[in-house]
Amino acid sequence: MKNVKTSFTCQEYGDSAVLINIENDDYETRWLATQSLGDALRDKTSIGIIDVVASFQTVFISFNALVTNHAAVFEIVKDYLQADLVPRTPNHFKLPVIYGDTYGPHINQVAEICGITPDEVMEIHSSQDWVIRFVGSPVGAPMMDGPKFPISVPRLQTPVTRMEPGSVAVSGLQSIIYNAPSPGGWQVIGRTPVKLFDLETNPNVPYRAGDHIKFEPIAPADWDNWNRLFHQVKI
Repeated sequence: MKNVKTSFTCQEYGDSAVLINIENDDYETRWLATQSLGDALRDKTSIGIIDVVASFQTVFISFNALVTNHAAVFEIVKDYLQADLVPRTPNHFKLPVIYGDTYGPHINQVAEICGITPDEVMEIHSSQDWVIRFVGSPVGAPMMDGPKFPISVPRLQTPVTRMEPGSVAVSGLQSIIYNAPSPGGWQVIGRTPVKLFDLETNPNVPYRAGDHIKFEPIAPADWDNWNRLFHQVKI
């Protein structure tokens, strides 16, 4: 795994936060730098950092203004980014999915848009690992890059008012898992019976940005075998 070094700018956000913007022409390098910086700064409460949110290109850092200040945080960031940041080794997960039918009501539509068959949609989606770029809403949904469909998949023309928990959906060149009932506009091609979000655990989901998910097609008859919390199944 390569070390990451890149240029950046710092911007003050109010009296107790800063925004770091990573500057690099390469998409993957920018993302690796933001995630590596985020990993390096998390849990640094002893130096006044309260929270760190790393995205595709920026890192938002909030701090305790009674302990530190903008200039001190800028120096900490500078020290980290001028050194070689080493990305952490990702965790790899396999996740069972039932594709099509009522579990993936939009798979035929995605197939038609891409000029392929529904089986080929399933084969592409489950052929390789998906990389979690960040964890967002609703409730810990993993936003992932992975195998490419022939064309970018558009969102639904009319969003639905309820996505079923475990819905596996695609839009653009990305995929997402809806962990809870919620409105949504991505095209649902399948559903996993495994419950990924758990209020009783900390963290509430087992994965984080940088981890990999590999989808494994299963039959509808296997739903009950997997219908439990993530930590209760062996994947």
